[in-house]
Amino acid sequence: MDLKHLKSFLSVAKGLSFRKAAQRAGVTQPALSQHVAKLEAELGTRLFVRDRRTVTLTPAGQTLCDEAPGVLAALERVIEATRRVGGLREKTLRVGQLQYSSHAYLPGALQSLQRARPDVLVELVELPAVEAVAAVKEGVVDIGFGLGPNKDVDLVSRDVIHGRWVVWLPRKHPLAALDEVPVTALASESVILFSRSLNPGPFEFITRQIGSERSVAHQVQQPHHGIPLVLQGLGVFVAGSYIIQHAPAQVVCRPLCGFDSALRVTAVWRPDGRQALLRPFLAGLPRLKR
Repeated sequence: MDLKHLKSFLSVAKGLSFRKAAQRAGVTQPALSQHVAKLEAELGTRLFVRDRRTVTLTPAGQTLCDEAPGVLAALERVIEATRRVGGLREKTLRVGQLQYSSHAYLPGALQSLQRARPDVLVELVELPAVEAVAAVKEGVVDIGFGLGPNKDVDLVSRDVIHGRWVVWLPRKHPLAALDEVPVTALASESVILFSRSLNPGPFEFITRQIGSERSVAHQVQQPHHGIPLVLQGLGVFVAGSYIIQHAPAQVVCRPLCGFDSALRVTAVWRPDGRQALLRPFLAGLPRLKR
C-alpha cells in the first residue's frame, strides 16, 4: 500500500472535503482524487460516497479512518528507527525526481554531489510537479522540483530552467514553414503529448490552449518516445523546449504562440534542511542569469 495514498485518504476523511484536503496538502484536487481512487482499487471497496454537495465515509472508509493513523504512526517510527540505526539518514539525500523532465537538469547535480561527497547515497523519489512542495514540507524528500514560481514562504526556491512550449514537426509539414506556430492550429492535428497522469495541471492547460482534448492522439510516458511517433507520421509532438536536446534532421522544432507559453522548473527545499548535502547538489544545478 502506498503511504502517500493512505495519507491523502486520511486528509480527506479528516474534513470530508476533497477541495480543502488538496489545499492543505498543496496538491491539485484531481491528483488527490487519483490517490484515493488508487487506494480504493487496491482495497477493492469504496471509501467515500460523494455527491455534488457532500462527502461521507462508507463503513469500510470509517474502519480505515479509525485504524490507519495508529498503523501509519507505528510504521513511520519503524522507518525512522531503521534509518537511524543503519546510519542512512545522515548520509542519504532524498531527491524528488520530476517525472518526464529531470534528465534536463538532474545529472549535473548528481555528479556534483558525487564528486564532493562520494559517501552519500541518493534516493530518487518520483513525484508529480504538483506534489513537490508538500513532499518537501512533510520531509518525504529533501529537495523537490515544481513547475512555476514557488509561493510557499516557508521554503527556499531557485529557478533551474526557463523555457517555453514548442512543437516538433516533420520537416516537410506545412506548419514547419512558420517561424512560430499558433497553438490553435494544432486543433486539426494529431497531437502527441505527455500522459495526463504525469502532470494533470499542465496537460489540461495545454489542451485548453489547443482548443480540444480530442486532438491528443497519443500520450507518452517518456519524452524520448515522442520523436519516433513524429517520424512515423503519427502526429506532432508538444513539449517543453528543454525536453528534447538532440533530434534527427527529419524533424524541426517551432515555438508555439498565441498564449503565455513560458515554462520554468523550480527547485524547492527547506531552509533548515540537509544543507551539508544540499550545497554540493545545488552547485550542479543550472544557474540562470537574472
